[in-house]
Amino acid sequence: MIRRTGKRAAAVLGVTVLAVALAGCGTPASPPTSTSSPTSIQSDAPTPHETRTTNPDADPDDPRTWTITEQGMGPVQLDELFADAVAGVPTWTVDENCSWTAFWNDPEKSVSAYFSRESDLTDGAVTTIDVSTSETAQPGDGPRTADGLGLGSSREEVLVAHPDAVEQKPTIGDGSMLRVGPDGIGSIFFSFRADEDAVSAVTVTSRDEPPYEVCG
Repeated sequence: MIRRTGKRAAAVLGVTVLAVALAGCGTPASPPTSTSSPTSIQSDAPTPHETRTTNPDADPDDPRTWTITEQGMGPVQLDELFADAVAGVPTWTVDENCSWTAFWNDPEKSVSAYFSRESDLTDGAVTTIDVSTSETAQPGDGPRTADGLGLGSSREEVLVAHPDAVEQKPTIGDGSMLRVGPDGIGSIFFSFRADEDAVSAVTVTSRDEPPYEVCG
């Protein structure tokens, strides 16, 4: 931009110089443009669901094929929406009088399982997944951890595999538990009845301990 001065001669001279400069340079080059287009910042980090360790060969209808981790059992995972978890295991039962819990029973053994959300919400995420037996289970009954622990495992076997497991007494009832994993985030609880050495229940939960009952 040419600035105006108080003298017309200076303005005329300035215009003349500008015209000469333009004639000598030809068409002025366009301002440089960036060859890269703006891109949104994306994270390569996996989503919580992608980081979950599950057995790809697990049968959604058969918890005996499931793998237990601190995040869940088989396809049912903590922090997953309850409705989504139910849709993934269509053979499980949700009773209208206990709409926050889904149940499964082994037709051949005295083994049952459930997963639940908070009962005071219309819907919500899974907070507890549990498998238990009313009798002495045998290794192979129900889902197992990657190192083979589950119903029927001995206290010693749990402690050998997890020497840092924390012993815990239930707030209600007898027996004892061994907790594997951080409290309140996602832990595996191996439960033992009073005076018994075999695991009678395995619970994955973000609670401080497994609930005493879910549909009382």
